[in-house]
Amino acid sequence: VVIIFSIQLSFMLLTFTVSSRSTLGFSPADTVAIVFCSTHKSLTLGIPMLKIVFEGYEHLSLISVPLLIYHPAQILLGSVLVPTIRAWMSSGPKAVKLSNLQPV
Repeated sequence: VVIIFSIQLSFMLLTFTVSSRSTLGFSPADTVAIVFCSTHKSLTLGIPMLKIVFEGYEHLSLISVPLLIYHPAQILLGSVLVPTIRAWMSSGPKAVKLSNLQPV
């Protein structure tokens, strides 16, 4: 479980570092969307892919354990990071007013 949290956090930090560079032109709101959308994998996609790739394998349940741990871990880690990300978006020269975000 610790390894999975470490992997998830590493991916999130990597995508944050890359997407928050000013040369790429992403807004803070774009950066947050990139961080969460690029690292999150769901059970609704993962389990069918495992069934296709490992069709007929009798120990499919053992192969799916990492995904079954990773999915809730990414939700918990994301919810823990919300206050930090909100503070980052509210500070700095490109501060985003969080209450008045308009859909694109």
